[in-house]
Amino acid sequence: MLALVNGFILCLGLVVSIGPQNMEILRVGLLNDRVGLLASVFVICDVILIITGALGVGSIIALNRGITVALTLLTVMFLLFLTFQAGRRAMNEGGAIVSLGEQQNTRPFDMVKRGLGLSFLNPLALLETVVILGSTAAPYPANHRILFVAGALAASAIWFYGLAYSSRWFSACISKPWQRCIMECVVAVILFITACWLTLRTFGG
Repeated sequence: MLALVNGFILCLGLVVSIGPQNMEILRVGLLNDRVGLLASVFVICDVILIITGALGVGSIIALNRGITVALTLLTVMFLLFLTFQAGRRAMNEGGAIVSLGEQQNTRPFDMVKRGLGLSFLNPLALLETVVILGSTAAPYPANHRILFVAGALAASAIWFYGLAYSSRWFSACISKPWQRCIMECVVAVILFITACWLTLRTFGG
């Protein structure tokens, strides 16, 4: 049971940190726009990535400093790109404005595609799931490793679904154009700060 608890706590600590997936769930949830579907995509992707890392891929990557640094650089560039996108949305006065309770009705295919991109093309998600969780799970015996992975996946599901549906409670906060603009600005600032923090953590020493 210790492996189960360790997996749960470690994964929860990683997914709670600010990142592109959390920011997107908050943004989509505030728009009341198929947030449950997006959360499901993130959870399913975590299942694939965490199991891949636990099978030994995470340990191989963690032992190679060059690959880890390359993933970090890709993560920083990815975060800066998302920062630019959020800033552009904030300045786009012609964008669609939703009123309280109104849905944008994004096509399910587009939402799934967005979720897959923010998971499998997101270097930060790869670092957290495959490298950190995977390399931590690898030393456990096979039966304990299964419990570790189960705990990690439980934490992922609880966090993403909890964040998705709790964000709907705050949908009134973006019922006006200027409120949506502020939301996008906050997203841009947080993603930019995360990119700077990763850069300093990796190359500051």
